[in-house]
Amino acid sequence: MAPGKVLGAMLGLAIGMLIGGPLPIVLLVIAGIFLGHQVDELHLLPSETAGEGEPLSRSVLNTAAQDHFARHLCALFIEVARADGDVVRDEVRVVREYFADELKYGPEALGLVRRYLKEHLARPPSLEDSAAACREELPTAERLLLLDALYTLALVDGNLHRAEQDTLRRVSQGLGLSEEDFRSVTARHFGAGDVHYSRLGLSPDASDADIKRAYRQLAATHHPDRVAHLGPGAVQQASRRFQEIKEAYEELRRLRGL
Repeated sequence: MAPGKVLGAMLGLAIGMLIGGPLPIVLLVIAGIFLGHQVDELHLLPSETAGEGEPLSRSVLNTAAQDHFARHLCALFIEVARADGDVVRDEVRVVREYFADELKYGPEALGLVRRYLKEHLARPPSLEDSAAACREELPTAERLLLLDALYTLALVDGNLHRAEQDTLRRVSQGLGLSEEDFRSVTARHFGAGDVHYSRLGLSPDASDADIKRAYRQLAATHHPDRVAHLGPGAVQQASRRFQEIKEAYEELRRLRGL
């Protein structure tokens, strides 16, 4: 029984015994239980400790969720950061700033972030193990947020290296996300790519093989050397088109992780 009800019953019993008679005792015990229940509902008395059958408070649950998310994000970020070489001080700083500025973690939660980063730097985690833990512990919405956060952190230097893109794809697969989910998060950071498809004469439903084939054909057709005999103006115009084709292909490679 909750503490308010117990206390109410005891008070009702004590007062009933002072008054005397079985009926007053019963009525006052019932009244005490009722009043105690109201007190419990208003949280005026402390509940029993968690782990003894009472539900955890929302604040405790929120803290635990933050803890899990921070631990896994730090672990997976270390893996993404290591993909293109050693983890540098600026990358670690950006992680802390991301938690503080974007996720609004307070001082106590940021202390956990620093601790996890230190632990993972000293002993790099297994990407598969961290991703599997996230898949089991986090709902889909939080796993998508996790992948999105990793993209943001990987792009801090302005570039996404092929090794980082490959690692992000492994993370996405380890998180149990679909290819559509992965491309959706990628598109958020690089755009949907419609203009790049059109520059290659393709639609967004083109296959990876279609993109590579179109690029090879267009690059060969529009190479400036092919019109060198027509003079500088023609070379300049062809160079602009060739550069557009090359940039479109590179953006689609990044978008699709080719």
